[in-house]
Amino acid sequence: MKILLIVVGVLLLALAGALAYLGLFSPINLEEREMGPYPFVYVQEAGTDFGKIGELTDDLSEWLGTIGFTDRKPAQLYYPAGRGSQNQIGFVVDRPMSLEMMRTDTFFRAIPAQRYVVAQFPFKNPLSFIVGHLRVDPAFKAYRKAKNLPETSAMVILDGDLILYLQPLEQN
Repeated sequence: MKILLIVVGVLLLALAGALAYLGLFSPINLEEREMGPYPFVYVQEAGTDFGKIGELTDDLSEWLGTIGFTDRKPAQLYYPAGRGSQNQIGFVVDRPMSLEMMRTDTFFRAIPAQRYVVAQFPFKNPLSFIVGHLRVDPAFKAYRKAKNLPETSAMVILDGDLILYLQPLEQN
């Protein structure tokens, strides 16, 4: 019995260490600031299956590289459930994309500069997105409730070793 408790204790410590590494205990600081504009190339996806998002991102990244878009950051735009809008999985790129360059499944939109509620979260590996969502989403909800702000879309941008979470202050 004593050995079992030691093994369970070691496993729990290892799990806590892994979650700490992924940022589970990182502070979540929200601030309002102007961000953008963002030239955004994307595909639409109705779900939030992380495996599917990874496949779509990898495919789109490979294609963007072949057509000369080397300066790009993975980004997703999520809409509240029930709004009838599909999530958008893609990349913030360094310049607009012409219609002639598009594939049949891709879209381009210029997201204008605007004021957002912004949170930063450390990026260690793809699991950071899951841990980040679990930490940042409740903070956004509490912030909106405290300030009486409507529910809006949320944009997630991987910027080097940081994940930027942005929610526009205006309903969109």
